[in-house]
Amino acid sequence: MSRAIENIGIVGSGNVAWHLAHGLKDAGLTIKWVHSRNKETGNVLATSLHCNFDSTFYPENVDLCLICTNDDSIQTVLEQIHSFCPVAYTSGIKAMDDLKFDGEDLGVFYPLQTFSKERQVNLFEVPVFIEAKNPVFAQSLFDLAWKFSRKVTFASSTERQKLHLAAVLVNNFTNHLATLAKQFLDEHQLQFEHLKPLMHETFQKLQTMEPFDAQTGPAKRHDESSIHLHLSLLQEDTKQLYELFTSSIQKIHPKKNDFL
Repeated sequence: MSRAIENIGIVGSGNVAWHLAHGLKDAGLTIKWVHSRNKETGNVLATSLHCNFDSTFYPENVDLCLICTNDDSIQTVLEQIHSFCPVAYTSGIKAMDDLKFDGEDLGVFYPLQTFSKERQVNLFEVPVFIEAKNPVFAQSLFDLAWKFSRKVTFASSTERQKLHLAAVLVNNFTNHLATLAKQFLDEHQLQFEHLKPLMHETFQKLQTMEPFDAQTGPAKRHDESSIHLHLSLLQEDTKQLYELFTSSIQKIHPKKNDFL
């Protein structure tokens, strides 16, 4: 059994708050108010949701207070919420045991996705990981996530932290490498656009192939002449990253005794 969640308050006005609030509203839930330290973005989000912007933060008249702030702000927000108000937060890394809350209903509502306000995301395909010490509340959060996603899973704090780490590797670090690649091409008056079909195919392959099998390039081939040429073109910081990645790839893909 679970308790129905119909009226929701949103704390935060960043990328996660924006997408989840609109996703929940589109799924038929009522967003009662938005609270944010940033009054400008908070007002914009509240206006787009046709709800109140609560600058004083009295989290009442809701079935759930959903905290969509950065990790370091979660505890501060919890200290301002009455114990009778059910609360969930969206962090991938913050363990429940690390937080203090007097109420019985504290949970996690973690969408594993990268969000930017400028881009629409199909929430139906976004994995959402649920955790709560109260099993009834956990089921309520699961049912809530199921209203807009078909990839909802219960996960412990430890499991969620490991998923978050893996997500950082494939998303945040990959994006940083793209940033470095663009800077390098900009310095040499070359177009980053030329890389986009390659980047698209890289991730398309991973839909049907194991990452190990999809690996290509000079590091896998142990093509030392190409590797040395690349290194000669790079500045120190990027050169170190190139060397680290090359070494890691070659450990996973040892050199074969043939000429292929």
